[in-house]
Amino acid sequence: MDLATILVISVGLAMDAFSVSIAYSITAKGNGKTNALKMASFFGAFQAFMPVIGWLIGIEILSL
Repeated sequence: MDLATILVISVGLAMDAFSVSIAYSITAKGNGKTNALKMASFFGAFQAFMPVIGWLIGIEILSL
């Protein structure tokens, strides 16, 4: 896979994780909209970067 494909998959995973974490944060007691967006942003960012990190590790392994 090329970098563009990995980035598109990463964005798709991030959007999925973002929406799930917003829904969870809103339904949890005591959390406001700010906490919901904060949790969703962190969760989405990690989900977006994990495939890219895996791709980079795979490239390093291939070059050995």
